[in-house]
Amino acid sequence: MKSIAKIGCGIAILLNLCTHSVNAQNEDDALRYALTRFGGTARSTAMGGAFGALGSDFSSMTINPAGVGLYRKSEVTFSPALGSTNTRSEYFGQESMDGRFQFSFSNLGMVIAGTKESKSNKWKGGGLAIGYNRLANFNNRMIMQGNNMNSSLADVYKFEAQGLDPANLPAFGTNLAWNTYLIDTLNGSYISNMPSNINKTQIKNIERRGGMGETVVSMGGNYDNKLFLGGTLGFQKIRYEEESSYSENPVDTIVEIKGFTVNNFLNTQGNGINIKFGAIYMPAPFVRIGAAIHSPTVFSMQDSYSTSMSTSFTDGSTFNAGTDANAGADIGNFDYRYISPFRAVGSLAFIIGKYGLISADYEYLDYREARFRAIGYSFIEQNNIIRDKYRAVGNLRVGSEIRLNPFSIRFGYALYASPFKDQSLMSDQQFFTGGFGYRTDSFFADISYVRNVFNERHFLYNSSFNPTPSQNNTTSGNIVGTIGFRF
Repeated sequence: MKSIAKIGCGIAILLNLCTHSVNAQNEDDALRYALTRFGGTARSTAMGGAFGALGSDFSSMTINPAGVGLYRKSEVTFSPALGSTNTRSEYFGQESMDGRFQFSFSNLGMVIAGTKESKSNKWKGGGLAIGYNRLANFNNRMIMQGNNMNSSLADVYKFEAQGLDPANLPAFGTNLAWNTYLIDTLNGSYISNMPSNINKTQIKNIERRGGMGETVVSMGGNYDNKLFLGGTLGFQKIRYEEESSYSENPVDTIVEIKGFTVNNFLNTQGNGINIKFGAIYMPAPFVRIGAAIHSPTVFSMQDSYSTSMSTSFTDGSTFNAGTDANAGADIGNFDYRYISPFRAVGSLAFIIGKYGLISADYEYLDYREARFRAIGYSFIEQNNIIRDKYRAVGNLRVGSEIRLNPFSIRFGYALYASPFKDQSLMSDQQFFTGGFGYRTDSFFADISYVRNVFNERHFLYNSSFNPTPSQNNTTSGNIVGTIGFRF
């Protein structure tokens, strides 16, 4: 029940919000930063990212660094990109749709190459590459809404509160429900002021911004025009921002509560480092075999996050929590490490004279190897969930190029397997790609289009209380253009 003592306790809790800080890192975050995709130049993306055995393209520095050894000329490349992502959601039979456009840079790079044609020295030259390739795009906006008569987010808060003193309720969540009277006490037990069994509209909006890219420094050599070796030192950067709003409002039911809204904000910044080694072997002029290994990327991460809540009642009262005296959000901060999975790539390509080529990559990684680490916090529970929820997968990329000098036509396809053991949570991701190119001895221009489709289930809150997810279908399209100069 509402009381002066409860209000006083609430003020005390609000003054100590920033002492609770590790609620933001979970298995969803671990997966997000492990789900890198192919990017880089328009030529590479038009061919489904299948460049592990081909080389002579800046995208290969991120896939197989031995590709730098196949360069015969130096070059600079620049690749702007324009994309859109749209998500169609169905929740309790109600459909919603939202999306975002975004501009980004897919690639910027320079390669310095040198060749030596000497019969006495089998090392025929090599190259040095410095630049950037984009690995992931986080931009999206989605809305999920429907009428639920079975449960409420307030049920989760009530469950988490049982057995705890109000001063010890979890911050950035249950304590806010207490301070806004979404949950209360009756006869020594916590109760919810939002009945579970009434018809209520539940709406969740999520907007995500940011991306993930890699700055590479690569070196490679050419041994006897048959074996090409290379290594890359990769510096990855993560920028991720998510704002979400969740609300519940009764439908045609007379109860004391009019509804409540929860607003969440998360900003993540991360910097990581890895190494890659690769080789390409040409047993015949028309065959190339490639192999590469990517070490785990070790990230230094920082999260800033906040949660605020507002609950309104039919008597006209409204209670807010999670904001400071100036109505700004109370921010929590946490520094930690994230370690991404190891990767291995095997590749095969066939060169069909001057007429074109066919290429394929197979990439192996185990999402269960993703880990969180922090000083003063073990992450045992979160890392165990990662091991239990995810699996090892193989991803396939294939591409082809038809040369009609000086023009080229390109096609590709990529299949990225679902990382979940329960594959109903997310389908395999399919990428359909294509593009055109124009190339002379000193200049080239390429354009590509990549279409990505997949389905996933999104639970608006804890699935133990609300086992009905939103069925989300996401479609994205990305146009990449590359301009390059050779010298």
